[in-house]
Amino acid sequence: MASQNFLHLWDDRFLYITPAIQSGLTARSSATLLASVSGHPFTLEAADGTRVHCTAALVGPHVSRRLDVDGCGLLSLNLDPASSAYRMLARQMGGHGILPIDARRFGRLRDDFEPAQRGELCDSRLQALSVKLVEAITEFPETGAAIDPRIARVLQAIRAHAGQIQLRELSVVACLSPDRLTHLFAEQVGVSVKRYALWTKVRRTVQQFTAHRPLTDVALVSGFTDAPHMSRTFQRYFGLSPSFLSNQVCVTADEQASHAWGH
Repeated sequence: MASQNFLHLWDDRFLYITPAIQSGLTARSSATLLASVSGHPFTLEAADGTRVHCTAALVGPHVSRRLDVDGCGLLSLNLDPASSAYRMLARQMGGHGILPIDARRFGRLRDDFEPAQRGELCDSRLQALSVKLVEAITEFPETGAAIDPRIARVLQAIRAHAGQIQLRELSVVACLSPDRLTHLFAEQVGVSVKRYALWTKVRRTVQQFTAHRPLTDVALVSGFTDAPHMSRTFQRYFGLSPSFLSNQVCVTADEQASHAWGH
């Protein structure tokens, strides 16, 4: 099968698989685990110009970077900042914005990298791979780490309103003052309420690409002013245009992701 771009969506993560990518400066709210498919290094460049050549790396939320993957193939696992997997990796990163990792650490998991790039793995195997990649780094089983129930309610409200809900309304949901909510949310989730709300909006937008809708419809359904506004946001987040996702990426989602993010 010829090389193709794939985007697999699950509730708390998504996996982008591509043979090559050269992006400008991007930053997103998700934590990102990058791994070379072939085992040859790719290049990450931080906002200050620092370059690292690595076969795998962790990139923290809202860390600006340029990415140059020239033919070695790439798995890009993006983890929702509210997920237990992200919180496990955040401890591993120890405050580093970009943390290079030797891909040999993944061991036999690497046997699935090339089949994944060829589109030969079923959804359940890809999801299992995404879990095992995190566990290979943290050396612990991925578990649903507890989160403050007040913040859990706020996360549900943000998702339900596609990120378009005011802080004062969220403070009522949490039974906290806006100031206290702001601090507790950042402490528990690792990003601000405002940034998580934008992430929710973008994540819901990505889900729309499974239905092959016109880009203008996708933008309006997702709460963007218009298609150009959506395009600017996607370029800033992913270094990819919505039209590229729509026309050149095979996008799939499991039932849970479709239920959580589809409307």
